[in-house]
Amino acid sequence: MRPRTLVALGCLLALPVSLEAQSPLVTWKGCSDLGCMGQVKMRVTRAVREDATGTYNFSVFTNNEVLFEDLSATRARKILHLTQPDSTFLFFGVHGAQDAEAFRVKYQARVAHVMILVLSLMAKGFPDGVGAIPPAWDMRKVEEDRAQFDLSAKRITPDSFAFRVLGREHVVEGDWIMTKTVPWPNSQSMAGWMASNGVTIPAMTLGELRQLRRR
Repeated sequence: MRPRTLVALGCLLALPVSLEAQSPLVTWKGCSDLGCMGQVKMRVTRAVREDATGTYNFSVFTNNEVLFEDLSATRARKILHLTQPDSTFLFFGVHGAQDAEAFRVKYQARVAHVMILVLSLMAKGFPDGVGAIPPAWDMRKVEEDRAQFDLSAKRITPDSFAFRVLGREHVVEGDWIMTKTVPWPNSQSMAGWMASNGVTIPAMTLGELRQLRRR
């Protein structure tokens, strides 16, 4: 690919939004926000305020990149959120810039809000951390934003647990692994992915995109 094309693509990918610039929303026994998350699987049966019913996976990598997967429909939709040196979103399974922006908002402002709610409830219900969660289901009454929740959890491994959240406006269950996973390799093909403005990514690897963003 010619250098001029790479520079133009780099301008198209950049967005001035950064998760790292935000102050922590939740602190839980030695970790906060993304530091508490490795792989999270959520089945949201009810989320009235967020309008986020569906099935979702979050994977937070050791380099702080985030993969978000919406598995609610037949064809999965995905966001690869690159966080360094700034915030960039790559999309799979969406159609055009407007669809991409709506999906980004769903990821950041709606589904992520449900995940933060679960983390906040866990921090209040089991304040001593994952190690204090019993191996059998244990239910706690927890209050958050003046709303009452029945929170149930059981420890699966030393760094993971299953959870259930039941509230007047929320029914959420899933599995939560604290340890971050290995990032996608530089050799990963980005064929079929799209930039935020609706432009299809050319025949590039993820490594080439990472290098481009550091220029």
